[in-house]
Amino acid sequence: MADLVRRSAKRPLDLYLLLSAVTSAGDFSVTEWSTTWARSVGIFDETAGMTAVSRAWKVLKELGLITRARGEGGKSVITKLHEDGSGQAYTIPGEGLGDPYFQLPFEYWDKGWHNNLSLPGKAMLLIASSQRKLKFTLPQERMPEWYGISADSAGKGIRELMKHGILVQVDEEWFDTLKMRSGRGCRPVYSLWPPFTPRALGEPTIGEETTTGISSDAAPKE
Repeated sequence: MADLVRRSAKRPLDLYLLLSAVTSAGDFSVTEWSTTWARSVGIFDETAGMTAVSRAWKVLKELGLITRARGEGGKSVITKLHEDGSGQAYTIPGEGLGDPYFQLPFEYWDKGWHNNLSLPGKAMLLIASSQRKLKFTLPQERMPEWYGISADSAGKGIRELMKHGILVQVDEEWFDTLKMRSGRGCRPVYSLWPPFTPRALGEPTIGEETTTGISSDAAPKE
């Protein structure tokens, strides 16, 4: 994802997320026309759509995320590879220890967020979803180290998600830091609002007493 953000590759990310949604079994491939993919991500001009989709698949192939082959009737066969960019075959996540995953709800497409959110907004939505918690922090200064996303892009994405009511600040958290004269700092605690709240975690609420207390700046746990 960091590579896609650095490349300003919005369409490749859109198509990869859509590909992940429609390839959930079998050999994790789908055979379809470029124009169908283009309409799915909001491009309705046939020529422009085919060009944009072809470029997007090229980027994803360079990153080792897909393979592309010719199919019947001018269609392309797109096969999803492992998300780590190793070029290895895709495997279903969550089957073993140390292989966590999260789910992006279909409302992401149904409600048009794939067209309405900017690339930083989409990146921070994925990062927030990957926390798999009802409450979490998103320290912007740690985003380059943790996720390869610049602090500026993270801040822009957070503000955009909050503007749309997708991400909501529900509390504040005090933490130890040597960057402040007092030795303590304060940062926002967020929740993703439905339908993006992770399943089985209940509904987020604003104003509940925080249980996080004082914490360190340790990196996210796997």
